[in-house]
Amino acid sequence: MAADKTYMQNRYVLEGWLFVNFIAMLAYYKLFDRLRSAELLAKTSPKDMIEFSKSIYQTKIRGEWRMSEIPAKTKKIFKKIGIGILT
Repeated sequence: MAADKTYMQNRYVLEGWLFVNFIAMLAYYKLFDRLRSAELLAKTSPKDMIEFSKSIYQTKIRGEWRMSEIPAKTKKIFKKIGIGILT
């Protein structure tokens, strides 16, 4: 009967975990919908997009914030689905 236990510390931790997972699910399916609308689902999955996003970061060099280099393929896909934070 171990499957019926959550192993959470208390009720508030469980509620927080459920809330964060709900928000993550909304974001995942919004990304899925954008990929579907742009007819990219045959080549790119939401999981692929998350993996592409993991390599994008900003770093402070000599007091100035700079964005990491982003492959042209990644920029193209983000532009097609309407995510313009990379420009």
